[in-house]
Amino acid sequence: MSAILKIDNLKAAYGGIHALRGVSLQVEEGEIVSVLGANGAGKSTLLKCISAVMKRTDGTIEFMGKPIPSKPHEIVEAGLVQVPEARQIFAKLTVMENLRVGVGNRKDVEGIKRDYERVFTMFPRLKEREKQYGGLLSGGEQQMLAIARGIMANPKLMMFDEPSLGLAPVIVTQMFEIIKEINDEGCSILLVEQNANKALQISDHAYIMQTGEVVRYGTGAELLADDTLSAAYLGN
Repeated sequence: MSAILKIDNLKAAYGGIHALRGVSLQVEEGEIVSVLGANGAGKSTLLKCISAVMKRTDGTIEFMGKPIPSKPHEIVEAGLVQVPEARQIFAKLTVMENLRVGVGNRKDVEGIKRDYERVFTMFPRLKEREKQYGGLLSGGEQQMLAIARGIMANPKLMMFDEPSLGLAPVIVTQMFEIIKEINDEGCSILLVEQNANKALQISDHAYIMQTGEVVRYGTGAELLADDTLSAAYLGN
């Protein structure tokens, strides 16, 4: 197994505030890796730097053994897709139009057709609502659409930023099942999540962040069994 994503000594700042203080982590091909921590730990900043939405001040990021592209659209085309926090679907576009946005510059017509079938099989609710505007969907349906839009880019690695945020418990369980299913189909996963228990249950490895630094690392099972973890690092 080799690293599909490798980050070394990543640093980033908002003005004079150091949001990332030398973060190093990696995701092996086929893995689910979680990044956990309380609010303000730097988790979302980490994803923004990987996606080139935010500039890093130091450190290196490699994707599939090469320096990651410098522009967001190039990163997506290389096979790394982020499902953002708070869904960020296009409210005034229909479900189908949102999915077409996800297709981007793909030219593999047969592959695109298969992926439409795939996401509608995975999310039958979206098939029922394919002509409905994104803004009229429920929170859970919008999260389904955000994930489906990401799948339409045919990623090799998907990054999820707080996919369970604001969702009912039954939908949260469904979201984690879907993330596991996507991984089982061959896509590596980097998951930022506040629901540590759910995240660790499906994770091969996990990193715990606190004030911009990695303070713990282990397998999902090891960290799930650590009773001191929640009180010490996760703000629970």
